[in-house]
Amino acid sequence: MKNKKSTYLLGAAVLIVWSLIIYRVFSAVNDSGSDEPVMTAPAKKEAYNDYALPPDTTHLLANYSDPFGSIQPVDTIRHLHEPRPPVQIKPHTTVPAMSWDFIRYVGYIRNPDSKKLVAMVHLNGTELMMSEGDLNGSLKLIKNYRDSIRVSYQGKTKFILLKPATP
Repeated sequence: MKNKKSTYLLGAAVLIVWSLIIYRVFSAVNDSGSDEPVMTAPAKKEAYNDYALPPDTTHLLANYSDPFGSIQPVDTIRHLHEPRPPVQIKPHTTVPAMSWDFIRYVGYIRNPDSKKLVAMVHLNGTELMMSEGDLNGSLKLIKNYRDSIRVSYQGKTKFILLKPATP
């Protein structure tokens, strides 16, 4: 019984709402011939200008002594037209790059007693057996890796990769 009453009550509310909507639509359509507008647009308001600069009312009083009085002002116009001495350009001497092709790392062997690596190096066609720290002429073996060696020759250092000997 309670459900029936609420259903009738809600149905009546729906009918009232729809009838008001339909009445508004028809009244707006039928009143289109009159001179008075149905709704008037609000007048545009001028935007508030936050960025307006207030007038400057301060005055600068420059009646104090120069704090840097020891430095005299320099006349820059007179110094602009003074001739400058010519610039001497020194020729750049380039040192030719050193070719490391005369040194080849062809392999290594392991000393069974000391377990150290001994590098086999070709220097100008002569085969040398060198371990780390050895010095042969001006060639010094700094570090021996399995795939390369680090050598010092005439004060320059370089890594030389492993290249097997060609017959």
